[in-house]
Amino acid sequence: MVFLNLLGCSKPKQSAESPAAPKQSDLKTVNYRGGIVRFSIPSNWLEEYEPEGGGTFYESRPNSGTLRLSVLSFDSSDKPAEEMARTAFPQDSVELLPGGFPMRHYVTPAKEKGEALDIHRWEIAVPVPPHSLRLVCFAHTIIAGQQSDPRIAKELKILDESIRSAAFSQQSGITGAYPK
Repeated sequence: MVFLNLLGCSKPKQSAESPAAPKQSDLKTVNYRGGIVRFSIPSNWLEEYEPEGGGTFYESRPNSGTLRLSVLSFDSSDKPAEEMARTAFPQDSVELLPGGFPMRHYVTPAKEKGEALDIHRWEIAVPVPPHSLRLVCFAHTIIAGQQSDPRIAKELKILDESIRSAAFSQQSGITGAYPK
């Protein structure tokens, strides 16, 4: 159960049917850590933040998926930020977002106590001039097979659209604990 909670799932419970999926208009904007990343999530989702970084976003209901966000920073003494971003991922796995940032999207299976999970990942390389890179990592965890549930399918579509249209800051920031 602990591993499921870490990955954003709760123990499956039987339910007669899934409630309606959120509408695109029922969204709120997340302004993560002062604007490093701005994106939208369903307005009824809860938000939790760790002082040292990381955010968790989910609907408070059984079997809901959970979106986690983390941002990793890398510095180079000589490699320009744009080159760092361009070479962050294997070239055969990259697509460019509308803002020109490289992104890779993939699904990885996981298991906990025999329970199959799917982790949908979006990773975006954001250059921070002159010699830094931010790797913005979104991970949405669901119980394997839930993507065929209309509610979860709609949730994944909303998240994919939101992440692809998110705003990513290229400004240098301050590291360490972030005030709540």
